[in-house]
Amino acid sequence: MRLLRRRRRVLVTRFDAATNRWVAVHPSGTVDRDELTVVTFNIWFDDYYASQRYTAVADQLGALAPDVIALQEVTRPALDIFLAQQWVRDDYVCAAMVGNHVGNYGLLMLSHIPLSGVSHVQLPSRQSRGFLAAELALSGTRHVICCLHLDSGKSSRRLRAWQLRRIFRMLKTTEDAVALGDFNMRDAENERIAAPYRDVWPALRPDEDGFTEDTSINLTRLDARNKKRQVRFDRVVVKGTRWRPASIELLGTEPISSALPRVFPSDHFGVMCRLVRVPRSRARGMVTDTGRPRR
Repeated sequence: MRLLRRRRRVLVTRFDAATNRWVAVHPSGTVDRDELTVVTFNIWFDDYYASQRYTAVADQLGALAPDVIALQEVTRPALDIFLAQQWVRDDYVCAAMVGNHVGNYGLLMLSHIPLSGVSHVQLPSRQSRGFLAAELALSGTRHVICCLHLDSGKSSRRLRAWQLRRIFRMLKTTEDAVALGDFNMRDAENERIAAPYRDVWPALRPDEDGFTEDTSINLTRLDARNKKRQVRFDRVVVKGTRWRPASIELLGTEPISSALPRVFPSDHFGVMCRLVRVPRSRARGMVTDTGRPRR
């Protein structure tokens, strides 16, 4: 198990067209939002049609223009593709932890909304896993967002519980937060996401499985492992009363082109969630359970 330096400051950058490079920025003021759209997508580090797949993910996200994008398994070639997109250069700030000690498990956060206090926290892990945490510069509220990737495999069940407790402990004093990413959790582990945290998919679509690895649809996953699988690894989890989940859907559920019918954007599907702001008077009247995440 790797136990590296736990927390590192992460630079926030914005593309400067005058110098044709990404430069450090610091938030100046806040922005108003009545809605907030967030996306998580594990883009799969494998070389299999990598550039075509990453471009397909970028094209879909560019068309959707979410407020915050959280990507996992980001390699340096993948980072280069995303940061070369004109829509990213025009409208987003970037915070990334890619390469070096995280290997193929890099994390990238792109945001329409200014970010501050960004850090990467190394989790106790056998697989170089961790999370990016940032504060969104939203007026009238302190809102923290975490892009995470927990250890994979059935044998890592207890380790995932430990990792999740670390994340929730970091968010303990934060009233409003979103944690999204590849949780790698099976259904038997669902009880670990307990009040005051809410797993958005079952809250809004309780009669739908929401599988984010589904070999009945995603032939890329089937061809890569030659094993059938249907699991909901990728999740959006919210805490607090100021933002209410309004909708959630899967992304990347179609092949990248008619010429490559068995190649999907990733072996995972992405997840997009829309949150709406709750008026302060109503938010104050809402009661939240302050229970701890279960072991």
